[in-house]
Parts: sequence; C-alpha cells; structure tokens
Amino acid sequence: MKKLLLTCAALALAISAFAKNDALSLIPNDAVTVGVVRLADMRSSPLSSTLFQQTDQVSTNGDAEVFLREAGLQPTRDIDVIMVATSPRTTLGREAEVLVAAEGRFDVDRLTKALLSRGATRTANSVYLVLPNGDGDRIGAVAFPDSHLALVGTVEAVKAALDARAHGGTTFMSASGLARDLARIDPHATAWAIVDVARAQRFADGPHVSNRTTSGAALNSALKTMTTVALWATDSGDALKLGAFGISRDPETLQLVEDTLRGALAAMRLAVQDKEPQLVSVLRKFNVARSDDSVTISGSVPASTFREYVGKQTR
Repeated sequence: MKKLLLTCAALALAISAFAKNDALSLIPNDAVTVGVVRLADMRSSPLSSTLFQQTDQVSTNGDAEVFLREAGLQPTRDIDVIMVATSPRTTLGREAEVLVAAEGRFDVDRLTKALLSRGATRTANSVYLVLPNGDGDRIGAVAFPDSHLALVGTVEAVKAALDARAHGGTTFMSASGLARDLARIDPHATAWAIVDVARAQRFADGPHVSNRTTSGAALNSALKTMTTVALWATDSGDALKLGAFGISRDPETLQLVEDTLRGALAAMRLAVQDKEPQLVSVLRKFNVARSDDSVTISGSVPASTFREYVGKQTR
C-alpha cells in the first residue's frame, strides 16, 4: 500500500489539473486521513515560491521528465490544489483505499496518450485508465472527468469518487466526525492534514512520527493514545506559521502528550544549538497549550530562516 500511495501522489503531482467539483468535495465519507496542499497559494507567495524555484533548478533527466514533456505539463505552474485521502477497504481490514484529487489545468488527450504509452489500459467504458501493476502492489487507476480535475488512486477509490462527483460530491464535510475537528485548523492554512488515529493505526504503513530520535519515539508513542491528530502550515509571506493538535477525552493522556511535546522541543533546541544556533530562538517561541480535550503546539519560522534552511537542503 505504501508503494501505491507514493505512486499515486507522485502521479497526481505530475498530471494535475482539476475542478468542476473541487477536490475537497470528493473526500470519501469514511476517510481516516485527509491531507490538502494549496499549491496556488504557495505559488503566489514570495516565501513558498522559494520551494518552486529550488524544484525548477533540479533536472530529473529521467522517466518523469520525459513523461512531463510528452504530456505538456509543468507541475509548478499547472497544479492548484492536491487532496490525498485514505479510507478503510473493509471494516476491520488493514488495507486502505487511496484517493488523490487534484485541481488545475492540463491537456487530457496528451496526458492520456502518455499514460497509454507507458502501459496503462482503458476500461471498457473508457471512464478511467488502469495503471500497470509492475511491483505486485494494489492496482491503481487514473480518471480525468474534465480538463480541470484528475483523480488518481486505487481502482475502487477512483470509481467511488467518480460516482460521488456525478451526485454532487460526498457528505464528508457535513456528516463526518473527523470533519467536525477541521474548525480547529487555521482556515487560511496553505497545507493541512488530519488523522483519525484509532482507525488509521489499523493500516499497514499508517502515519507515524519518525522513531530515529528518543524524543521522536516518545512523541510517536504519545500520539497513538490520541483520538484525532492534525497539523497545518500557513504561509503569511513573512513567516511560515506551524501548528498541530491532538484530541483526547482522557486528562492523563493530555498531560502525557503535553509533557512529551515540551520535552521534544527542549531536545530539539539542544540538538541544533551548536550547528544552527539561530534555530534555538525560533524553537523557544513555539507554544504548547492544553485545554479540556486537546493539546496544541504552535509557532512560526521567519522567512529568512526558512529560505536559509531550504537553501542548505538543496545544495
């Protein structure tokens, strides 16, 4: 499933263009994870555009570059919104259906020809294309309802999205328990993700925090006790504002997560104080707060610090 998710996300980034019924209207009703990136907002910001500039400087010189050229696409120009969602394939199973919906602009004919030349096949009614199954993973599909919307994912997820679109969209935003917590996320967020922790843990390769450090392992363990976790980033132009929350009805769980987050921030300050001392003051300004049902962490990274960090990572 992990390979298929990565393939779907990469393909969506490469082929984007979409929006008669927008991507958010197609989030599956039973989604357990949802992520959204508003690339149009990033493109118009002097801060986030740094990422696009760095991306454009990297030459892939491989299959992806040839594919983009044949399809007549420029991802940093043509993609506006990407939505990625996972939902359970069965009630108690460990397999997930994956859906990537993207909004933007593209040439359906050229893109279809490029996919067919790489082993994709048409279905009998030509509603969607079946992707070649080269690594033994789940079979994927691609659909282009119009020149402004692309759907990529497992076959069942794409078929369900097409059906939902034909009926005006899903009811996720109005009826999903997970959607109720979206109000806690910054409404201006450039990118965000929300996870139903209990249900997502059933998936193989489910979301988790890296265990490479002691603080990361502790945080990963603590977050597994929450019912819902979300994170977001907001590009304000002069800074990148970051936030995250975890929800639980258990006071002891909330206290554990709060203590773990404070400890993780302290460990991060110690880790960077010699090599990148300017980050220490940035980390000190991050705030951890607890309410009756949640723990929230928030802070911001100045534009100058962000640009310097991105520059170092791409050298």
